[in-house]
Order: sequence, then C-alpha cells, then structure tokens
Amino acid sequence: MQSEPLVRPKLTSRALRRWMLPLARHAPSLASAYLLPGRVPPRTREAAMLGVTSINRCEACQAVHGRWAKEMGLRLDALSPEEAAAFAFGQRVAVSGPHGMPPPVELRGRHRRELMAVSILMELANLAGNRFLAPRSAAAPGLQVGDLRTARMLDAGMRAADRLGLRHARSRVVGGARGDTLEIGIGTGSNLGIYPAGTVVHGIDVSPAALSLAAGRAGRIARHVTLVEGDAAALPFDDASFDTVVATFVLCSVGDVGESLREARRVLRPGGTIRLLEHARARHRAISALQDRSAPTWARVSGGCRLDHDVLRAIREAGLVVIEERQRAGGLLVEIVAA
Repeated sequence: MQSEPLVRPKLTSRALRRWMLPLARHAPSLASAYLLPGRVPPRTREAAMLGVTSINRCEACQAVHGRWAKEMGLRLDALSPEEAAAFAFGQRVAVSGPHGMPPPVELRGRHRRELMAVSILMELANLAGNRFLAPRSAAAPGLQVGDLRTARMLDAGMRAADRLGLRHARSRVVGGARGDTLEIGIGTGSNLGIYPAGTVVHGIDVSPAALSLAAGRAGRIARHVTLVEGDAAALPFDDASFDTVVATFVLCSVGDVGESLREARRVLRPGGTIRLLEHARARHRAISALQDRSAPTWARVSGGCRLDHDVLRAIREAGLVVIEERQRAGGLLVEIVAA
C-alpha cells in the first residue's frame, strides 16, 4: 500500500490573519527572549521551536534549527523536564493555534510569555518556508541543495519585506539608476523588475545558487542582465565602466566594507552615482545600544550580517561624497546617493 504524501501547512492570507496579530501583541516578549538578561534559556527556547517544526515539517527550518540545537548540545532524546515541556508546548501551538494551551507552568511568567512569542514566530517561519521553498528541490549542476534552499529563503524574506513597505524604498533607490549599471550583491535578482527602461544591468554576487535564481527571474520578466560570480571587494571590471552602481542590503554582509566601496568608486564613471539602501546603526541611543548588544548573535545566525555598522562613515572614508540621504525608522533604514 502506497503511503500518502506529507501535507505541509503553508502561508496563506487566512494564516497571516490568524498569526500576525498575536505576534504583534507578543513583540515585546519576542525582543526580551533574545536581547535582555534573564531571558528564557536558549535551550528551552530552541526546544519549543523544534516542537513547532516537528508538526509543520518545514525542511528548511528543520535543517537550520536542527543545526543550532546540535551546536548548543540539545538532543530530543535527552531533554530536561523543562525542555520536554517546552517541546510539547511548541507542538500544541502548531496544532491548536496562538490561543491554544497555556505555556508550561514549569516556567515563570515572563519566560512563559517569551516562549509563546518565539513559538508564534516559528509557526510563521514554518508556514512561509512551506509556501515559498520547495522541499528537496533538485539542484542545478554544480549547486548544492542547501545553497539553493538558503537562496530561496533569502528571496522569500525579501518578498515578505517588500509587502510590508520596503519596496517603496527599493523603488526610489533602484529606480534612479541610469545607463550602464552594476548591482553589487544582486542575490536572487529582487531588483530586476524595478530598473528603468534603457538601463543595461550587470550583476555580481558570491553565491552561484542566488545567481541561478536571478537568471530564472530575469528570464521570466524578459530583462537582459549579465550575471557574474565574484566578490564586491575585487570587482572584475575595468575602471570607469559604469554610470551607476547599486547595492541594496549588501554592505552589512560583505567582508570588507571599505574595500567594497572603494571598488565601487573605481568602476564608476565621472558624474556617475552610487545608490545604496541599507540598514544601519540607529540614531536613537537606546535602540543603538540594543543593536550593539545583539550584533554578535545576529551575525552568527545570519551569515555575518552586521546590525551596528555606520554606513555614512564608511562611505566618507572610501572617498565618496553623500549627495542625497533619506533616513527612516530613526535611522535604522537609510537611502543614500553618493558620488
């Protein structure tokens, strides 16, 4: 008798309505679960998230959190009573919803609220993963399935951020490109549909998996783009090759920010512009302090992304002049045109 295929719950408009409001209500507890001293123990927090994933069976989330659990010595066959209760609670959240069973009584009040918050976040991540990431997709020749999965997760995250309002900022930055244009860190090609008619787009990225997705997107929208695998700090282009250089959410992750900006300056033609959209260190002292505190942890889990980098300072140190600047959310998001 043939077994039935696994049914994986996916992100839908109904699921968003069900889960987003509870997540918003629990946002303070979600922040404290990761940032404040005395937070819920990381192993207990991870046990609850693994419980959620065991029900929803998101392969990407299982891979990521399984690796994190292994790194912190968390084994499902050797859970402490508190961790076992957290795992079971995560399963109940996934089955019954955000208003189901209360969190484990073994935890104190604040930790119970934190556990609820991370479980709701995990539920949404599972649903998004099942919706946007095909399980065990066949990799292109030379590419690893894990690399493609990571690229697809990045792409899904960008699409979700665009729906929440980021696309307006992206359109202002990318929409101002002119002539021969180089996009540094083009990734999966999220910006390809925004470039004005008449621009000749070249893209460079270190990830062959992301570039393969960018090529597919370019084909779907009939946009010609030249894609090159390479490092932003060592661009394989001649001096003064481009009228515009574009980068969106790239400087936070490159290995050498200064050298990448100097390379962008080198390949820019006289009169050209560098157009950037980045997250940055906030102007508000309390928020910037939180960024400083959480930056090392975030860098570990996000592949090196820096929460606390000073974009404007790096631009000026690279010998560039800021000619336009727009800050949003207290400086957490910056749109910059430099020359």
